[in-house]
Amino acid sequence: GFALVSPPLQIGDLSDVRLQFSPGDGWAASGRNPKNKAVSARPAGKAGKVSEHGSVKLKLGNAASSETKKFFLYVRSVRQGPFECNFAEKAVHEWQLDVDWRKHLEPGSLPL
Repeated sequence: GFALVSPPLQIGDLSDVRLQFSPGDGWAASGRNPKNKAVSARPAGKAGKVSEHGSVKLKLGNAASSETKKFFLYVRSVRQGPFECNFAEKAVHEWQLDVDWRKHLEPGSLPL
């Protein structure tokens, strides 16, 4: 599947943070994925690190921080986390989603 990347966000005192959502294997293998043929045609081992329900990454731009951040992620009414990240250790943190986000889309929203 493809990743969706947010515009720069402010999280607490940190600016230039980007959120990246990857939809996961469940969506990639579904008929709703316009790239379904390309995904299924990939050789084994070339798919990269993908989870069934997708993942979320936080990436810090050029700013520096030694503070650990803790937060929750909401997929509609379902709360996941707490997640922790320390940008002093690495600039990108990734967490796998435990819920199928496709079941929580609002009725009438654009199909993905």
